[in-house]
Amino acid sequence: MTQEEIQKNKEAFTALCRKHIRREGLEALLDYLEGTDFYTAPSSTAYHLNEDGGLCLHSMNVFRTAMRIYDGIAREAMADGTGPFEGEIPEESIAISALFHDLCKVKLYRKAERWKKDEAGRWVSYPGYEVSDEFPLGHGEKSCLIVSWYMKLRRDELLAIRWHMGMFDLAPQGMSQSYSFRNALDQCPLASIIHAADFIASNLLEKTTQYK
Repeated sequence: MTQEEIQKNKEAFTALCRKHIRREGLEALLDYLEGTDFYTAPSSTAYHLNEDGGLCLHSMNVFRTAMRIYDGIAREAMADGTGPFEGEIPEESIAISALFHDLCKVKLYRKAERWKKDEAGRWVSYPGYEVSDEFPLGHGEKSCLIVSWYMKLRRDELLAIRWHMGMFDLAPQGMSQSYSFRNALDQCPLASIIHAADFIASNLLEKTTQYK
């Protein structure tokens, strides 16, 4: 991603935040992000949007996907009573949960020389990223905490951010976490929307860069 593209995405991200979020603490949270690598960091080391600027773009992709899921699928089922939930989900809650779901990745990745075998079986180096976690609190849990430093989160927003990784964040943790994830989905439609949006964005909308 070029510097121009990164700057354009930064402007688009802050515009989305200010358009859809009116909660006290937003500007303080944006000030915090300004002092981090949020706008320049990759979204992963070896998977979706593993390039400079990937984290910010991924966050916007999840928000836009979440809105399409809600407007195109969930809203009608919640309105007419054909689904398990009733009522509406505030657009602000979708924006907060989606745009800030991966703040756990702030200051997480650093550029590093990586190695792989070429077609001839020889080891060659390539520019990539590695994890350097200065605050190893977890994934969704860490995002919840960082947002909560600046903005008061609703219960459903906490659940949606905490469980956005779904079963991909459960394997080493045992059955109690599996029950908690299932209970979150049973209680909170926003959790299903953010989880689905994250999965769709990561696997259907975002490329993985193959470094040579």
